[in-house]
Amino acid sequence: MIKRFIFFSLVVGVFYIGSVVFKVYVSSNNPIPEIIKEEVALEEGHKVYTFSFSKYATNGNKELEIDGDSADIFSRRVVLNNIIAKAYADEQPVTLTADDGVFDKGTGKVYLENNVVATAENGARLITDTLDITPNERLIESESTAVVEKDNINVKGDGVYGDSQIKNVQFKKNVTVVIQNDDDGKSVPTKITCEGPLDIDYDNNIARFYDNVVAVDSRGKLIADKMEVFYNKQTKRVAKIVAEGNVIIIDENGNETYSDNVVYMAEEGRIILGGNSEALYFMGSDSKGMKDFDTMMSPGSTS
Repeated sequence: MIKRFIFFSLVVGVFYIGSVVFKVYVSSNNPIPEIIKEEVALEEGHKVYTFSFSKYATNGNKELEIDGDSADIFSRRVVLNNIIAKAYADEQPVTLTADDGVFDKGTGKVYLENNVVATAENGARLITDTLDITPNERLIESESTAVVEKDNINVKGDGVYGDSQIKNVQFKKNVTVVIQNDDDGKSVPTKITCEGPLDIDYDNNIARFYDNVVAVDSRGKLIADKMEVFYNKQTKRVAKIVAEGNVIIIDENGNETYSDNVVYMAEEGRIILGGNSEALYFMGSDSKGMKDFDTMMSPGSTS
């Protein structure tokens, strides 16, 4: 009996030693890749916390709410992911979302990037790749290409600066504005481009375009150094354009008129010229069309 027990113990021992040797051999011939080791170490030493912060002004009004995920919520500059924030002005918050960003506890500034969307209570929505928010000054700014959508107006340009409620916005350069004239989206939109800047006052429905401005609609093209465009909020159309400096009007027949300044009453299809004016007609234009065009373009015309 004792001999059998000893024999069995020896067999078990040999089997255990053999299994250990085999594991060592396999490990030595199939080492764990370094990238896997790093990921394991990262998972073991990395913790993500839910970060939530509210900031108030000296008068007690709320300036900022910010929520997101962070690995270090105690540092002065909190690196965040999956961000949802609200920047307040006159108790009307603009809601901001972004994939990534940084919140500076010392200055109260927020730096957002990747899929940044700011939505104001007036219906305006700003979309960009990067955005800096200064809550105590109620300012937003970006050097990236940005788009602002409101009602039937889409604005796109490089670099944007304005108030946090997206009521007054300036695009710095390379601006394109598209105004869809009908709700059904079938009519030809009004398109205005400029080298910039562009200043938009959404409360007063005015946009000011600067430098090589070109406005195009179904009736023709208007070119000038500067334009003020007035928008009718009820009809959702361009109501009036005031153009100044090296103004060129090209109608749908290709006829051209040059003037120092022009007022285009878009809803009425009427044009008022000011300063020195000159008309150029292309051969082949019918006489009736030329007469109507000449009457409409005459200096000081209100007909």
